[in-house]
Amino acid sequence: MVSKEEIETKIQTNVPELYQFIVTDISGGCGQSFDIVVVSNSFLGKNKLQRSRLVNKILKDEIAQIHAFSCKCYTEAEWSKIVV
Repeated sequence: MVSKEEIETKIQTNVPELYQFIVTDISGGCGQSFDIVVVSNSFLGKNKLQRSRLVNKILKDEIAQIHAFSCKCYTEAEWSKIVV
């Protein structure tokens, strides 16, 4: 089972220029489905696929152990337009 804390730690230590992140266990606590938002300026100049691949590579081992995974990646400027 993958814990929310494991995913948070991996993101905190491996995503460059990390501004904010949100990890939500949407499986009711059993660690099988996660919704993740990552905000970092390291995504500047990258399209959605490139951004997702960066996060997927970081969480490769965790993703292999879970059933469902959703990740949205934003730059700080993009995030500031969403969260007002």
